[in-house]
Amino acid sequence: AALREGYEHFDPRAYLRNNYLPPRADFSSEEFVVPWKLRCLAETFASGEIRGRTLIDVGSGPTIYQLLSACDHFEEIVATDYLAVNREELGRWARGEPGAFDWSPFIQHVCKIEGRGEPWQDKERRLRERLRRILPIDVHRPEPLGAPLRPPADALLSAFCLEAVS
Repeated sequence: AALREGYEHFDPRAYLRNNYLPPRADFSSEEFVVPWKLRCLAETFASGEIRGRTLIDVGSGPTIYQLLSACDHFEEIVATDYLAVNREELGRWARGEPGAFDWSPFIQHVCKIEGRGEPWQDKERRLRERLRRILPIDVHRPEPLGAPLRPPADALLSAFCLEAVS
């Protein structure tokens, strides 16, 4: 109950504005945190060691940047978050609704560092196609998704969720 109360007034749009727009979302140098995170994810997935049918992103928040390189290596991506407002924000982006957060600078940057000459719109479309489910999750519970995912996932991804909870 205390946990829920602490997040009761979380504003995903304010979070996105504060953390994923300039000056924090600065792509001008690899020394900044945003391009560093995107490069780490791109290199991890480029290795080819992490792939399969289904990827679960544990604690997606209202963000999709962590899925951009993953979408080329999984047929289905399942985003999860504790907060309904974050899941709603993800849904707006996934459906391409007007007013959804603009992730195009992130997508363009990932396409650049992946170096395949792919138009960023193709990657955006592919991620939207593969982001098939957005589910509630509570990592404090023995069954975080409420029940096991069927079929089981091939891989889990967590970007700053499990670290924050622990």
